[in-house]
Amino acid sequence: MFEGFADIWNAELLYAALIAVVSGIIHGYTGFGAALLMVPLFALIFGPVEAIAIAIIMGLFGSVQLYPRAARDACWRELLPVCLAIAVFTPVGVAFLFSLDEAVVRDVIGACVLLAALILLSGWTYKGPRGAAAGVVAGGLAGGITGAAGVGGPALALYFLSAPAPAAEQRANIVISVAAVLVMTLLSLVVAGGVAHEILLRAVIMIPIYVLGTWSGSRLFVIAPQAYFRRIALWLLVATGIGVILI
Repeated sequence: MFEGFADIWNAELLYAALIAVVSGIIHGYTGFGAALLMVPLFALIFGPVEAIAIAIIMGLFGSVQLYPRAARDACWRELLPVCLAIAVFTPVGVAFLFSLDEAVVRDVIGACVLLAALILLSGWTYKGPRGAAAGVVAGGLAGGITGAAGVGGPALALYFLSAPAPAAEQRANIVISVAAVLVMTLLSLVVAGGVAHEILLRAVIMIPIYVLGTWSGSRLFVIAPQAYFRRIALWLLVATGIGVILI
């Protein structure tokens, strides 16, 4: 066990840890978005499958901190069709992940991050009908994209932020649906054999750093100007998406 830690304790892990703490702050503040930074940058360091697996494991620990309050504020009636679709479509996305070339997956990840950031920056919101059918579409998109590229959170954010509901309920719905897609992606990766011993070791080392970042972000949600922080985070994601596509 200790030999395993020694083998992976290197500069790459240090870079990943710095990415993890910034991603944790984004997750704690917005309830989503951490994978948009972690997955593309981790993919450059470790490779797409390992990047998604590590980001998913760490994201689950961040969600645990946010879940208790979110469970009280959430609208479970609206969450049910979303979570059911996530359960169905996430394994399909993971199947695509394992069938595509790594270079193609990296480009797909970069393109998804860039598109998501630009949509969020534009201020576009979903104005269509709401209900079970719309929830299934949102959950299906999020599950499929997360399974294949690890970055399906914005689909959930765009759907729930457009709801005529208080900000606390919107954020709670995002937190819980993101947690659901993380759980399903991890289970699908385990079944597909994508969670190796080395991946778990890297995740274990970085989890405390990520959790600290998530805690800090949740405190910022209370005291910091939301619009200012949001735009900085989104422009960071734009730069990340472009960088991953070009490298």
